[in-house]
Amino acid sequence: MTEIHQHNDSSLLETELVIAATRGDVEAFAKLVRKYTNAVCAIAYDILSDYYLAQDIAQESFVKAFRSLHNLQQPERFGSWLYSITLHLSIDYKRSLTRKSRLQEEIGQLLENEPQTDDLILRQEMRLDVRQALQQLDATSRTILLSYYVSEMTMPEIARMFNMSVSAVESRMRRSRKLLKENHLSAWAGHFRGQEASDKLVVHVVERLVKKVGQYYIPVLDRSKTAEWFVNVLGLSLDYNGHVMLPSGHCLFLIEVSQAVLQEFVSSKLPVVVFMIEDEDQFFQTMEQQGVQIMREAAPGTGEMRVFFFDPDGNRYGALATL
Repeated sequence: MTEIHQHNDSSLLETELVIAATRGDVEAFAKLVRKYTNAVCAIAYDILSDYYLAQDIAQESFVKAFRSLHNLQQPERFGSWLYSITLHLSIDYKRSLTRKSRLQEEIGQLLENEPQTDDLILRQEMRLDVRQALQQLDATSRTILLSYYVSEMTMPEIARMFNMSVSAVESRMRRSRKLLKENHLSAWAGHFRGQEASDKLVVHVVERLVKKVGQYYIPVLDRSKTAEWFVNVLGLSLDYNGHVMLPSGHCLFLIEVSQAVLQEFVSSKLPVVVFMIEDEDQFFQTMEQQGVQIMREAAPGTGEMRVFFFDPDGNRYGALATL
């Protein structure tokens, strides 16, 4: 894997992340997923007009991108390359779509079943006005506008994604804004933004990728603190990219998420990983002395008493004594 300096994560160049992801670094790719989630969803929504289908297409786009990274000759063009993948998947899906969009059906049900407050009517009218105005723009201008408002990308970032000059992007923005009420567009863009939705998509994408390559992952609130816990409490080591290495030789990727998303994923009774230990009682005592939450509980399926313990984020692990 290409080395990424963990001590200055905020200064990582996108190109470095792309190169690292090309060599199998799932954590690096998760950062790219988080950066582009809103833009990809906006591109898919622009074609499908369905928020939930757009989420599905976004997930497929990221998975396809990860599996095809070896075909990307210019890592600095990752954004425009991802845009192309999303566009083609969205168009292909729309061609195969034979039913009404779920979003239209839900809005219809909402109009029929819910009381129409002035605020609700205003928000619906704003979304309709913006969608209609967006259709008057060419595809590139639409995506530039959505990338700016929905994904909150800067002008230089958008320019790199489309291989255009910043002045050309700004020119398209000015022309597009003449057709749109900016306050309406900002309100509509808020429909897509939200850390929880973005985190969920990141986790779903990572889950599919690590299963494919035979690795493991856990959601965490603070990657650095959790990695330190594995080193100090369990005595595990980190590879030169700072990834937690399990005794089996597999990587345990740590994916940062919000508190709400973390709670959803740590509710499972099944352990993420089962560690083989020499002495169960000694291990139990050592973990207790270090303040680790640890318990004996009937294992799901077998009913046999097993040792389970938890990391600071609440992820569950098993401990099984070797015979």
